[in-house]
Amino acid sequence: MANSYRQLKIKKKLRQVVLPEFFSALATPGPIAGSSSRMKRPLTLLMLLLGAAAHAQTAPKISVADGLFQRVSVRAYAGRPYRLSARVQVDTAASDGADAWIAASVLDSKTKWLSSARLPQNIKDAQWRTYSVQGKLSKQADSLQMVLGYYMNGRFGFDDFLLEVEAAPGQWLKLPLLNADFEGAGPLLTGNQGWRQFQQVTGFTQEVATDTVGNHYLRTTGQHIVPYGRNKSTGHYAVVNGVKLYYETYGQGEPLLLLHGNGESISSFRQQIGTLAKQYQVIAVDTRDQGKSAATKGRLSYDLFADDIHALLEHLHVPAAHIVGWSDGGNTGLSMALRYPAQVKSLVTMGANLYADTTAVDAKLLKEVRHTKRILTLLGPFKKQWHKGYRLSTLLLNYPNMKPAELRAITAPVLVLAGEKDVIKEAHTRLIAQNIPRSQLVILPGLTHYAPQENGPLFNQTVLQFLNNAEVK
Repeated sequence: MANSYRQLKIKKKLRQVVLPEFFSALATPGPIAGSSSRMKRPLTLLMLLLGAAAHAQTAPKISVADGLFQRVSVRAYAGRPYRLSARVQVDTAASDGADAWIAASVLDSKTKWLSSARLPQNIKDAQWRTYSVQGKLSKQADSLQMVLGYYMNGRFGFDDFLLEVEAAPGQWLKLPLLNADFEGAGPLLTGNQGWRQFQQVTGFTQEVATDTVGNHYLRTTGQHIVPYGRNKSTGHYAVVNGVKLYYETYGQGEPLLLLHGNGESISSFRQQIGTLAKQYQVIAVDTRDQGKSAATKGRLSYDLFADDIHALLEHLHVPAAHIVGWSDGGNTGLSMALRYPAQVKSLVTMGANLYADTTAVDAKLLKEVRHTKRILTLLGPFKKQWHKGYRLSTLLLNYPNMKPAELRAITAPVLVLAGEKDVIKEAHTRLIAQNIPRSQLVILPGLTHYAPQENGPLFNQTVLQFLNNAEVK
């Protein structure tokens, strides 16, 4: 099934972002004191950090965003208003859209998300200014998670965090925080207390710095961060098969196509592109109606996506390519191998499925996708993105419609991958491999449908071992 409709995003993004956004769209929020930025950034970056712990891996991850958090007990103040403020500064002198933000999330006793507060615009100001967010602690509130985040290449400063609750009307009580002003003598990151890191991200560093008057503050720096999926230096458009497709190219060697999952983009492969580009010419593509590729009308199907990729390869004068497809991209890869076998040197499918029923896909996820579709059926007329979501969820439920016997016509070498805890049932993954004549099967231990992001090094090693096999080359 598809990346954008993982259980995390269905339960958190749709219910916590889409629906509140719909009902709050009738009113325009007023500016927050001290906020000078005019550029709005989607809540995606905040959700990226809030969900990062769920996809932890031992090796540093590759991402365009990073951040720290601190969790504070607020059980005694459940039902009360709160406000969080901090001083922030962003050095954008040599940046490419860098910005920063602060946010707060209210959690229950089981750390389940209850509500969030964020800035209306992210911070890009080079001057130190105070920013604040505010909200109300629900009656089920147990803790509040303060978040500081930063995006892309640049230098970011944070200082003087202040969390208050309205203990009585007009009476604001300051809650104790650990190292809120970064004047503490101990280490910055202190395990389960004080400031903690969501994940270790390549290219970002954090340190306590000293300004010209001796004040200590948190200074974070992003260097050599590649904006996969919106990289102006490597991005191109091609009009093929009646649609304007966006793609990016990296490296040299035999061509290797990367095909992402439903509702995702090239950036889904941020853990893979740099490694694969050391040996191959990587051509990463945004599927129609997704990423930066153009919006279309009409029914979406994996055969249609395969027709698009076939036309793109002809446009690029690439006779044949290796294909790595994840989730919906794996389904498209199977269609390519059947419809255009001469263009497929080899194929890696990760989390692909032949049909969308409970023998193939986790029943709970299918139920969630159906629920998503019903919501988006109602919301679709109000916003193009919601209508697009409706079409993409329809794709998940109606396609593919392959029979196992059809796979016997595939002539290319195929590596069939899935996570041990994948939403695609292991028996179904094995069925796919058993019906492809030149196939290999690997179940990635301990990983889920999101193995390429959960453990990029293991996924990359597995793919490269297959591609470098003499049978494939």
